[in-house]
This record gives sequence, structure tokens and C-alpha cells, in this order.
Amino acid sequence: MNNLTLRSLVGLVFSAAVISSAFLGPYAFSLLFCFFSIKGLQEFLRMVLPNLRVSLRRITLIWGGVFFVLLVGSFLFGWSRNFLLLIPIIWVFLLSLEMIRVNADFIHEMAVLLFGLFYVVMPFALLIVFSSWEGDFNPWLPFGLFGILWINDSGAYLFGKFLGKRKLHERVSPKKTWEGLIGGILSALILGYFVVDIIPEGLNRTSWVVISLIVALFGNLGDLVESQMKRIRGIKDSGKILPGHGGVLDRFDGLLLALPVIMAYLILNL
Repeated sequence: MNNLTLRSLVGLVFSAAVISSAFLGPYAFSLLFCFFSIKGLQEFLRMVLPNLRVSLRRITLIWGGVFFVLLVGSFLFGWSRNFLLLIPIIWVFLLSLEMIRVNADFIHEMAVLLFGLFYVVMPFALLIVFSSWEGDFNPWLPFGLFGILWINDSGAYLFGKFLGKRKLHERVSPKKTWEGLIGGILSALILGYFVVDIIPEGLNRTSWVVISLIVALFGNLGDLVESQMKRIRGIKDSGKILPGHGGVLDRFDGLLLALPVIMAYLILNL
């Protein structure tokens, strides 16, 4: 089986699993993305802090899982928002432990761990919040969002492959081109305009078009950010969980930067 066939097959199965989990209900969808958030945080730590102590790495992954569960529970399942106070309490506890150890790198490590929490875990939690934006959990919302995200990637790949000539940022991602970026934007906007006619319920047409533009712009930025991190570390993929695709961060890098902006747009347009 060649790499393109393997990549296509894995991508199809993976996409079907993600979409199916949404239609199985909020618990299945939340559980899957809780796993993705912890796995993505693990990949991030291996890329940015490869020499981090195993004990601190494990504590950070647990912290990330707690952060995800508390955010999702507060917004989706009606838990008391007071539970969110556990997040800074755990952070202070970690900070205190590192200071007691007289670790010379503790400031750098703590800054990276905090960044990882908001770069990886928070967007995955926001995906669950987005899926419940209109009150009850609505699987059609992530269905539409992932459709736009994936057609943006496909459009960028095809336009870049057949029409790409001008490099977008060669030092960070040698294969990305301006033609690919424009192709991805156009593909996302077209689907964003018609997605309201495809799915039976959800946001209005204007909101989907704006979301499509956000996905196209910030999704590509997210890809460049993750590519830069991998280039600094001298690695090809963030992980190996998906043959032909790499790790969780490789598959969702665009979503990580796009979702906070999408939620900001929705909040400002209440």
C-alpha cells in the first residue's frame, strides 16, 4: 500500500470516527476529544520540552485532562463554575513544587506548560462549547465545522499542487504556496455559503461564511505555527498515532488557532 492510499484510507476512517462520535452524543464526543487533548498535550511537551522530567510530564497531562473536563462540564453539563478555580490552584501547586526543587529551568518550564494548556487543551474544550452553542448539544455544528476545515485543507493541497508557484513561507513550510492559500480560502467559503443548505439545523448563513473565513486564515496560520515548532526540533511529525498523517497536532493544528477566534466572533455577535 503506497503512502497516498494509506493516508487517504486513514483519513477517511478517522473522519468517519470523529463525525460518528458527535452523533453518538455529547459524552462520546467529549470523551474522544478529551483523549485528543491529552494526547496532543503529550506531543506538544515532547516537541518543546523533550527533557522534561517524567513525573512533571505526567502531572501536566493529568492537569490538562482536569482542565478539559472542568471546562466542558461547566459549559455543557451545567457544573458549578466554582470548580474552574481548581485550575489556578493546580498551577500554583506545580509552580511551588518546582521552586522547592530549586530547578534552574522552572520559569521556562512553567511558562511552556501554561502555554501548552491554552494552545492545545483549551481549543479542544471550546469545540465542545461550540457544539452546544445554541443550548443543547448539536452534532451538526461540528459536522459543518469539520467539513469546512477539511475542504480548506483539500483545496489548499490541490491548488498548491497544480497551480502553486509562489512560496508562502518557505523557511517554515517549503510546500505551502500563496495559490494554495487562496484555493483553500475559496473552497472553504463556497462550502461555508452552502453548508446551511446541507445541514438541517445550526447557525445562519452569515455566521457560517465568517467561520469559513476564520478557518481558512487562522487554520493556515495554525499549520505554520506547528510546522515551525517541528522545524525547530528537527522532526517531521508531532506523533505517530495516525499512519500517513502523523500525530494529533498534525491533524488538528488548524483547529487549535481557529476555534478561539470562532468563539470570540460568536460571543461578540450574541
